[in-house]
Amino acid sequence: MLHAIKHGLRNLFTLTGRDGRKQFWLYAVFLLLLRWVVSTVATVPLMASTMNTAFTAARNSTDPAATATAVQANITAALPQIMILGIVVSLVTAAMLLSSLVRRLHDSGLSGWFALLPGVPYLISLAAAPREVAHTMAVMQQQGPGHPGAALHATNWSIAAIGWLALALLVAVAARPSTPGTNRYGPEPLDLDA
Repeated sequence: MLHAIKHGLRNLFTLTGRDGRKQFWLYAVFLLLLRWVVSTVATVPLMASTMNTAFTAARNSTDPAATATAVQANITAALPQIMILGIVVSLVTAAMLLSSLVRRLHDSGLSGWFALLPGVPYLISLAAAPREVAHTMAVMQQQGPGHPGAALHATNWSIAAIGWLALALLVAVAARPSTPGTNRYGPEPLDLDA
């Protein structure tokens, strides 16, 4: 896996040549793990603040509704920061994956422009995120703390489906078999195990 990661990072701006399936998927898993770690590390302070608010409110009040209101207000205040962080991390990791995806497409005999198939729906789902978070926050504030499922009901499932469509299209285009031997994009990539 280390070889795949090094290759992917060394070729971040290389849109020529070919990457085999194993190379691509190992690098994609690395980026997924990187995204998870960065998001988790960055979100922990925001969530710690929420927990601190909950404990403080619970300690200072015997009213469970007041505690729930304080926690919900803290979560609602943190949502825009979490959303911005999520969008930035998503864009950075998608950009880091782009050149490897183009080379993977080349390996299967397709033009790199096919990267737009998963890319466009992914960007649409990211562009919709601020509006969706604002809507979720409004529903949470309107429903109040006694309705923990309000955010779930506020979800725009068509936007969520577009995000899942992007993932399905990524898998579909990146899982295509390699073209044996040399193709118009270059020689067959070396086996990672070699």
